[in-house]
Order: sequence, then structure tokens, then C-alpha cells
Amino acid sequence: MPPDWLQKNFDFTGRRVLVTGAAGGLGQALARAFAATGASMVLADIDGDRLAAFARELDGDIACHRFDQGDLASIAALADAVGAIDVLLNNAGIILVKPLLETSPEEMRRVMDVNLVGPMALARHLAVGMTARGRGVIINISSQLAFCGAEGRAVYAAAKAGLAQFTKSAAVEWGRSGVRVVAIAPGRLLTTMTTFLGKDEAAFEAGIARVPVGRYGTPEEIAKLAVFLASPAADYVVGETVIADGGYVLG
Repeated sequence: MPPDWLQKNFDFTGRRVLVTGAAGGLGQALARAFAATGASMVLADIDGDRLAAFARELDGDIACHRFDQGDLASIAALADAVGAIDVLLNNAGIILVKPLLETSPEEMRRVMDVNLVGPMALARHLAVGMTARGRGVIINISSQLAFCGAEGRAVYAAAKAGLAQFTKSAAVEWGRSGVRVVAIAPGRLLTTMTTFLGKDEAAFEAGIARVPVGRYGTPEEIAKLAVFLASPAADYVVGETVIADGGYVLG
């Protein structure tokens, strides 16, 4: 193995990386990790002000775009605006914690639109250019809930399971064109999206007790995995959803 193997595989200089949901906890960690590799970063989020504030913290080539992943027109506009992208981190999403019998059809539709239809639509738009150029990596952010049940999260889990299956099928369709599609299924992470976990200390500790490693994960751990999966070191990893949940779904 040559001594410069690591540098060659994890140097993204000259590559354009798009992170959606970049203003959130996991999105920020993804953006920081890829910016550190030398990539030209394109950040997108529905919260334009928060996104702009975060972008000022990063060094390097940074572009920001406001978009709504639940709106197909907004997704198309983003794809047109960003142009050629080498790596897509399909990270934007929303969570709904609510008993299924109390969930309205409108709430179901919004969760499915943002967490499943939106990521599929954005991947499709950007894959047009990727397949034409013969290269590209798409990383979809699924969830451990794609592989296990959870009270109050039925619609969210269904959307994330659909995203994992989309990953497989898109990988089959686009693989011969040089586009690699994979996914990450994080477990519970300590982010702004999961602040509800800390509101009930007993439930918080009970949740940790179910994780074999004895703790919740961090956004930075998922970001490091994403860099690996986007790199040439993972060129033969295709269509897989890598579960990074501390072993939760094993129980």
C-alpha cells in the first residue's frame, strides 16, 4: 500500500459536494467534514438565515441556497442553480413523533414528501448530469427506524425505509453509468432534531440502555462515515444502507 494512499482517497479538492439540510446538526457536521477534505461546498436548507450564519464559520469555497425539500418546484430550482455536483448528501428531513391514530393525512403527506419524495426527486435531477459525466456519488440519509419499529414514528419510519429501498434500485439503474448510490442509517444522534429525547430523563436513559455501546451517537461519527463512503476507498460499496446505530437494531 503506497504511503500516500489515505491522502489520495480522502482529498476531495476539485470536487463539488452538496449537503441538504446543512443548517441542522447532522448537516453541519457533514459540511464541516467535507470542507476539511478540500471540497467545494454547496449548502442548502429551508432556513436561509441559519444556513448563512453557519456558512460564515466555514473556510473555503462555500455556496448557499435556500430550498424546501417538500416542494418539487423548489427542488428543481435548486438542481438548476447548483449545476454539476460530484457528491450529493441527501440529508434534509423532518421528524414527526405522534401516535399514528392521531396523525392527519396532511401530516403524513408532509413527512413523506420531505423524507422520501424530495430526496428521490433531487437525486433524479442531479443524476442526469452525473450519468452524463460518468461519475458521481449519492449518499441518502435513512434511519435505523427503516429496520425496526418505534411507537409514534410510523410515518417517519416508512419514509426512511422507502429511502433505503430507493437506494438499492437507483444503484442498480445508475451503477453502469459510473454513479454510485449508497445510504447511511444513523441511530439516535444528539442533534437539534432529537432535543425531545432529553425532555424525559427516564426515557432518555432507557433509550441508551438499549444501545449496546451504551450511548447515543454524534453527528461527527456519521460525517466521518459519509466521507469514507463518498471516497474512492468505498468504490465497490454499491446500493448498501450502512447502519450506524451503536448496535441498536441488533437487539
